[in-house]
Amino acid sequence: MTTVLSLDHVSKSIGKKRIIDDLSLSVQEGEVFGLLGPNGAGKTTTIRMMVGLMRLGAGDIVICGDSVKDNFERAIKHVGAIVENPEMYQHLTGYQNLVQYSRMYKGITKQKIDEIVELVKLKKNIDQKVKTYSLGMRQRLGLAQCLLHDPKLLILDEPTNGLDPAGIREIRDHLKYLTREKKLSVIVSSHLLSEMEMMCDRIAIIQQGKLIDVQTIADQQLEEKSTYYFETSDLGKKLLQLREKWMIALKGEGFIIDAEKEEVAKLIKELTEADISIYLVQKLTKTLEERFLEITGS
Repeated sequence: MTTVLSLDHVSKSIGKKRIIDDLSLSVQEGEVFGLLGPNGAGKTTTIRMMVGLMRLGAGDIVICGDSVKDNFERAIKHVGAIVENPEMYQHLTGYQNLVQYSRMYKGITKQKIDEIVELVKLKKNIDQKVKTYSLGMRQRLGLAQCLLHDPKLLILDEPTNGLDPAGIREIRDHLKYLTREKKLSVIVSSHLLSEMEMMCDRIAIIQQGKLIDVQTIADQQLEEKSTYYFETSDLGKKLLQLREKWMIALKGEGFIIDAEKEEVAKLIKELTEADISIYLVQKLTKTLEERFLEITGS
């Protein structure tokens, strides 16, 4: 798999305070990679160093093989970014904003602008003045600006801030489409755990400027053993035997057990043969929030 972005022992201090502390991570082609952490964890500072809005303290950032430190202009050509909020000319239409922005790059045609407008679903509103746009429409116009020059890496700082549930879903769907169809790599930062869980393929957990862990969202589905909840009729005399053999723990109207899929099938068969009714078998998965609190020791 192609590495689009790598951070190599990146650090940043302001005065005597260490904001980013020896941060190393990489982002692969076609994935949505999340930077997750509480406000003040260092997410925006990291993004600002990626796009050249803040000087690197130590280490290096490499984008598509080009170092931000040694060859910034070549590195940044691969990037489209919205840091904090997309800024527009309010008195111009959405289309006029895109035309103005396209002048920063060579070879962006009217056809290309129309294609991007269609992609972000702004065709109906593109000729309206930006001051009439909702927050969700401004986010989509910002996304269109980022995509005009066909970047390899899209960087979005808190892209769902202030959006209603429909707007959040729209942004999420756009990002999934871009990674799937365009092989674009996306970095998003957020402190919203539930949103990151639905949006990202992998997530870097950052706390006080340090990388705590990198989690793959699908990891929990790949684990050999999972926790299952069984809701059953009264176990009666069978309870002691089950406890000794299967290490079950009573819970609610039934019990929970850590087991592999094959073991679950055997246990279901055993309960059925013992004439115990099974009302529910449910696989329990930890939410990203539970895993986050576990990892950070919060």
